[in-house]
Amino acid sequence: MLASGSDENYAKFKAENTEVLGITAATMFAQKAFADYFKISYALLGGGRDITAVHKMLKSYDLLDEPRLTAKRAYIIIDKDGVIRYYDIRPSPNEKDLLPTETLLNEVKKINKGS
Repeated sequence: MLASGSDENYAKFKAENTEVLGITAATMFAQKAFADYFKISYALLGGGRDITAVHKMLKSYDLLDEPRLTAKRAYIIIDKDGVIRYYDIRPSPNEKDLLPTETLLNEVKKINKGS
């Protein structure tokens, strides 16, 4: 959600019967510091002490920036049946390349309506 505006938008997604998860290639310490600093209330997933598990998962979705061993900025919406319905890898993690919250909410609404 930080990627789509701010953590304050989390309630908008919850109102659409949608769960938000963040996935990071960071260590547990860095992930906790990030979540604390930005006051993130949604779940952040990582590999814990086994960061290679996260790297493997990110690589399977073409989301691992291998030279830097970081996650690429991406938005993925998975429906209730586990089917990826929206997939967008952004050119960079810079603010100018982030999607607006409303764009993601509109995609969620379309998916929830079955269109």
